[in-house]
Amino acid sequence: MRAQFVRHIFPGCMALAMLVMSACGGGGGGGGGSDSASVTTTSASSGAGASSSAASSQNAVNASSVGLSWIVPTAITYGTALSASQLNATAGVPGSFSYSPLAGTVPNAGTQTLTVTFTPSDTTKYQVASKTVSLTVNKANPAVVWDAPMAATYGSWLSDSALSAKASVDGSFTYSPATGAYLSKLGSVVLSATFTPTDTANYNTVTASQALAVVKGNPGVKWAQPAPVVQGTALSATQLNASTLYGVAGTFTYSPALGTVMSTAGSMVLTATFTPKDSTDFNSVTATTVLTVVPATGTATVDFGSAAQTIRGFGASDAWYSQMAAARISKLYGTDSSDLGLSIMRVRIAPTTWNSAAKTADTSAWTAELANAKAAQDLGATIFATPWTPPASMKTNNDSRKSKLYSGNLATSSYADYASYLNAYINYAAAKSVSLYAISMQNEPDWDPQTYESCLWTADQMASWAASYGAAAVNGSSVKLMMPESFYFSAAMSDAALNNATAAANISIIGGHLYGSDPYYPTHAKNAGKELWMTEHYLDSTAKTSSATAWKTNLADAIAAASEIHTAMAVGQYNAYVWWWLVNSNDNQPTGLIDSSNNPTYFGIGMEHFSRFVRPGYVRYAATAQPVSGVYFSAYAGNGHHVIVVVNSNTTAVDLPIQISNATLTSLTPYQTSASSTFAQLNAVSVSGNKFTASVPAQSITTYVQ
Repeated sequence: MRAQFVRHIFPGCMALAMLVMSACGGGGGGGGGSDSASVTTTSASSGAGASSSAASSQNAVNASSVGLSWIVPTAITYGTALSASQLNATAGVPGSFSYSPLAGTVPNAGTQTLTVTFTPSDTTKYQVASKTVSLTVNKANPAVVWDAPMAATYGSWLSDSALSAKASVDGSFTYSPATGAYLSKLGSVVLSATFTPTDTANYNTVTASQALAVVKGNPGVKWAQPAPVVQGTALSATQLNASTLYGVAGTFTYSPALGTVMSTAGSMVLTATFTPKDSTDFNSVTATTVLTVVPATGTATVDFGSAAQTIRGFGASDAWYSQMAAARISKLYGTDSSDLGLSIMRVRIAPTTWNSAAKTADTSAWTAELANAKAAQDLGATIFATPWTPPASMKTNNDSRKSKLYSGNLATSSYADYASYLNAYINYAAAKSVSLYAISMQNEPDWDPQTYESCLWTADQMASWAASYGAAAVNGSSVKLMMPESFYFSAAMSDAALNNATAAANISIIGGHLYGSDPYYPTHAKNAGKELWMTEHYLDSTAKTSSATAWKTNLADAIAAASEIHTAMAVGQYNAYVWWWLVNSNDNQPTGLIDSSNNPTYFGIGMEHFSRFVRPGYVRYAATAQPVSGVYFSAYAGNGHHVIVVVNSNTTAVDLPIQISNATLTSLTPYQTSASSTFAQLNAVSVSGNKFTASVPAQSITTYVQ
């Protein structure tokens, strides 16, 4: 029996509260055997009506007694999922909670209503209850990443590569200053980016800033190769006519000086030094060109006793190529009558995983290109290797790029590791029986493509690395260190290293590309005794138009390629010339030396006039580089053979008298490409008294071989 507190009302009796045992009887509905403690109100009526009224009263009490409580949650930021931090209602009796929206839901910004429904475990005693609260959801600030840009030069224009902020959500950036802004102040320039999200309901517009270092500029100097002069002509403003781009004021001094008489036939290097009036903001710069001095007789001359540079060869790159068939390698590097006779292959050092502790690399990414290199080497080719980027683990400052392999910089903390990495590549190549001639520090350190493998360096960074780690990179090998492979063969990218005695001692080759520039004579590098290699360029076909989707190469393309190679050899005095890709990546838009069926393009034919016969180790000799306007003339010799190449870019035929000295020749065999023939072997030409006349058709390339 259980005791209860019961309130009884007896007719005619005083109401009182007493403790009774459940076994006891009582009036009205107050007695009986209920198990729960409750406060019940009972009326004077008896019977069924009285019992119903008491039950209704008990339910009302139970409904209010569940004790459902929910404190208004703290505001959240859009993007935060609902969790127990917000969905945390409590009740005074056992039961379960059901929320709307559910846990894990990400509510939109604004004021959102949250609802809870509480179901008690004992629904016979307690009613289901519900409650709502308001949740404030604040707009989120998009995350913006903006890598520090490379230093820019005074007097240049702000480029897209510096304005490279990236947001965590869709939207658009506006920059201040904008792309194309003229950088007219030295020091640190604050760049500002305002990001406007596409989803303005949930995200705020945000701003970010980045500092751009503006350093002293190098004035651009324009100096076209002057027309040939006749032996005995004094230099005048007609030849000494260099000018600055964009109106930078200053003065030029020339060597040889104005009025110097050109008494010797051949090629004369002219040098111009520009001293800016504003020496605070601009550096002094030099430029060079080559003047052809034509003999007074009007005859082109070749002096096989006056050596210029040694030729290392002609070639192209197999970057990103899979392993090639033997027939293709033979077509490119063979020396039979149907082959191009290339003698240099440039391979890519694919970025791979580097184990810093063990000093080892995952070499699987290097295998295919080195297999091609081995096959080309077996045919006599010289192999050199270039990295487009260090491994991602060694890089910094490229969080805004799609890939860590794009852009950014080599972390200074990884300088030593990078040297070990390059050395590991040399050793792996050797294990695959590939003897590298040279290894480069970096492909195009002054170009930020943003969408493919790359790494940015300043000239000072390259000089510092070459001085401290260049020797380690090639340690234990005879491999030569190459740098900087500038996008446009910028002397400024190599001068800092050449001015550093330790760095210069570790560097053997100054390499560069010709995008946006023409071959020129790099005085500083030549004076430092470094080899000069043009390591990448290609030309668009003259058949390409803005609307065309497919085209074929033509004779004009062969003339253009041969003319550039001539200028690289005779004006730039480069030791090597390397085209971009060996094989077309797309035969409908050709840029390679051969197509996918191994047929030479006209670019390849233009190169073949040099590569087939001017072999590695040959020497270029003094010759009248441009004996007639539009006619380009160069001469080479080695291994008892003599080679003369004549390119006629004119639309009319030319009969060119040629005088040979310091060699005794009796005949030369011409190989000619023209409108009527493609690399056709013609009848031998007799040489009498070391003189002969080259009859070259309009728009033609003729290589004379002895």
